[in-house]
Formats: sequence, structure tokens, C-alpha cells
Amino acid sequence: MSGVTRENIAGINIADGVVSVSRIVRRGRHKIALTHGGWMEYAPDATEDEIVQVIRQLWKMTRMPTRTVCVGLHTRSLCLKYFKYPDLAPRELASALNLEAEESLQLPPEEIALDWHLNRPKNDPYTRLGEQLHGMMVAVAKKEVNRQLNLLKKAGLFPVITDVGCTSLCNLFLALRGDRVNENNAVCVVNLARYSADISILYNDHYIYPRTIISRSAEWSGKLQYLIENISDALLYYHVKVDKTPVVQLVLTGFVPTEPEFVARIHDTIGLPTEVWSPLKDDNFIVSHKVRSTKHRDVISPLMTTSLGLGMRNI
Repeated sequence: MSGVTRENIAGINIADGVVSVSRIVRRGRHKIALTHGGWMEYAPDATEDEIVQVIRQLWKMTRMPTRTVCVGLHTRSLCLKYFKYPDLAPRELASALNLEAEESLQLPPEEIALDWHLNRPKNDPYTRLGEQLHGMMVAVAKKEVNRQLNLLKKAGLFPVITDVGCTSLCNLFLALRGDRVNENNAVCVVNLARYSADISILYNDHYIYPRTIISRSAEWSGKLQYLIENISDALLYYHVKVDKTPVVQLVLTGFVPTEPEFVARIHDTIGLPTEVWSPLKDDNFIVSHKVRSTKHRDVISPLMTTSLGLGMRNI
């Protein structure tokens, strides 16, 4: 309909003592641009009212042109699982996943927020007959979702989408480097946050096998073996249970320690070509001059990675 404009959506991530925000737009067919963005820290023991004040200050500092947001959901009780039902009718999928969520969270269905992503071929996304239903399930207590949404509303924001770290990261990677993932090549992308890591295997153009691990400390250099074991487990499960498309590259992003031996040991142990990737420095990513010239924070930071993926919902 003419005269109707699409709502601008900013990505906001609140986790590990940091609020980060991003507004993303497309520039041509292959490039995306950060028009507004930044981050601010808050104390680990900050109250909700104090976090609300940080969000308001950040909105003012970045001159964010919208209050409509896609928010990243962070809670240690989040259930993120791959599912595969070879013989299940599509109409029975919701019931099957509800049962899985109840078993995982040990909560009654009325207290669970549930969503899922189906891995479907791009050339036939609405197949209904003879398909094998597989994808990822996300389940969490509704009170956790409501708590975060109420926090944003108190800050004067309008949350319209809730996402999780692994899918937002996958959206970002596919937008910038989608040509590296196809029917013959899969890529394992690992985002190191301060106290967690999202391990996502992308295959068959846009299919996702996800896994999230939790850390008790913010120093990944001291937990290298733990990280290697979890990446190895994810790769093994993927090859045995998910798909035979070979993983040809391991991509590390986020808070990757700068010591050369960190990446070298991962490469030598996992046995895959390993790259450290900064989305903001990608050839297909543009950072606007007004964002680069901000005097408040260095926006080219690992703290921005998840909010960049959330901001992809604007394009």
C-alpha cells in the first residue's frame, strides 16, 4: 500500500553488565551499514531502575531514531535444543515440542514461552508432505521473558521481537558471508561473550545447528580446554546426528583472547582452518562516519556483536 512506511527496528542486547544497541540498514545487494550504535556498561549488582537509566542514556547518546526494538533474551534457564522428527506430521509438531519443553524446564505449559525455527529448503519453504521436520527449539519460563519486556517498556521502548544469541549471530554471518555456506560446505561460527559462548553450525545455505555453553568467569584464555571440548562435541553430534555436509571452517568472534597460542591451539586440536572474525571490520560492513566519530565509546568492539545480529531484523 502506498504511503505506508515500514517500522524501523533497532537491536538491543542487555547482558553481562553491558547494554549495546545497533540500527542496521542495507546498502546495495551485498553490503550492510551501521547507522546508529553504541554501548554502555552497568554495575553487576545494578537494579532494574539503574539499568533503565543506562538504556535511556544510551538512546540519547546514540541519537537512535526509533524506539521499536528486537531484544536478545539472556537467562541461564534458557532451553535451546536441536530437534529431528523423521515421521511426524507437521500439525503434530507444536504438541511434540511442548512436551520437550515441559520435560526440559520442569514447568507446566502455561508457564513456558516456546518458539522454534524449522530448517527448510529455500526453494521449497512451505513443504507440507513427506518432509523430515528438524530445526531448533527455544523454550524459557514466561516470567523471564516478561521481566525483560517490562524492563524495556519502563525505558520507553517498544519490543516487537525477542531473539536469542545464536540465531542473531547466524543472521549476521549469512548477511555478510552467506556465500561460504552452501550444500557442499558448512561453517562453524563461535561467538565468545563474557560469560557464555554460542556455537552455531550453518549448513545447506541457511540451516542451523545451535549450542550454547555457560562460563563462570569472563576469561576464555583460562577455559580453553573447556571451549575446545564443547566445539568438538558440537561438531561430532552434527556429523553423526544432523547432516553429512562437511564443516570446512571454524570462525571465532566476540571476546577472542589476543594471545596467538589461543587460536593456534584451537586450530591444532579441532583440525579445521580457523579465523578470527570481527563483523564490524568485514569487507561487506559499513560503519557510518557519525558512529565512528563518537567520542563516548569505541563502537568497534566485541561488545557490539550480538546487538548487530539483533539489528539485522531491520532489513
